[in-house]
Amino acid sequence: MRSGPGCFAGRATVLKYALKQPASSLMGEKPKLPLMLQAETAATAVEHLERWTIMAQEAFAQNTLRAWRADWRQFCAFCHRSFAITLPAQEQTVRDYVFDCIARGKKAATIRRYVATIGRAHRAAGKTDPTATEAVKLAMKTMSRTLPARQHQARGLVWAEIAKFLEFKPRHLRDIRDRALVTVAYDTMCRRQELVSLRIEDLAPADAGSATILLRRSKTDPAGEGARVYLSALTVRLLEDWLSAAHLQTGPLFAQVQGKDVLGGPISAQVVTAVLKRAGRWADIEDWKHLSGHSARVGATQDLLALNMDLPSVMQAGRWKDVRMPMRYGEHLQAKRSAMARAAKAQGRA
Repeated sequence: MRSGPGCFAGRATVLKYALKQPASSLMGEKPKLPLMLQAETAATAVEHLERWTIMAQEAFAQNTLRAWRADWRQFCAFCHRSFAITLPAQEQTVRDYVFDCIARGKKAATIRRYVATIGRAHRAAGKTDPTATEAVKLAMKTMSRTLPARQHQARGLVWAEIAKFLEFKPRHLRDIRDRALVTVAYDTMCRRQELVSLRIEDLAPADAGSATILLRRSKTDPAGEGARVYLSALTVRLLEDWLSAAHLQTGPLFAQVQGKDVLGGPISAQVVTAVLKRAGRWADIEDWKHLSGHSARVGATQDLLALNMDLPSVMQAGRWKDVRMPMRYGEHLQAKRSAMARAAKAQGRA
């Protein structure tokens, strides 16, 4: 069976394993539910999954496929513990899984993603989607009433903190790269996977020492139409320092630095997170451990709102299609500027 990133077929363990093992050896001496499927039904489902996996490799980002694979593995493990058929799953199995996730402290957004993955796996296998049933929808409604819907927000890395980080002189090649990476992350408001995808040959000079760079594909641009994003003159100078020191002319904008001065392959999304945390530590941010790969994006949004930039301009800079996320990033500032906050100041009770 084909396996690989995002391959449901590679994780349909119950399906293929059930064809080779008696129910007693697979689930113990006294299985609660019969696991064996008719060979023809199981084989057809596996064929559908394998064919879907091949088509999906070019249709979806690798990160998305990896996430689906991990989600599917979680569901398979639950079914194994519960003596339940993984695919096609019964609606009661999915309901039980939702409540099991709640009991294990999973967040609402995570459970929604798990359920969406289960539905996609069934559709990919050509089976009836159990997540579309009323029973599962009611389980999700119960979850929404039980668990808080609010998600954790990454700590923003604002320009004042980045400027403090830039005060330190670089000691070696990695420091030179990190200075450029942090400012590019701030200027472009790129998500970490988008930052990793930037390429040197897509840089273009602009007025007064500034530049633009082509973001070939983004989360909100899966078709790959691309967008030009702005780089300040300061960021361009830091990029020039990095590219000159690293002797880079083409390829990924940021490369790994192994040790102090040895170049490796292109950086990963995890490296972006590590660099932003390092910048926070150097800037003497007390809660630098709470910084994430999105922190420069969050901080830039907060700075733009603090500078009274209009919301459509902020959305354009961050490539958002709706106002929900930029408003969420700037909610503390917006609360301080609310009508009641202004009234309290005018009434002398601020």
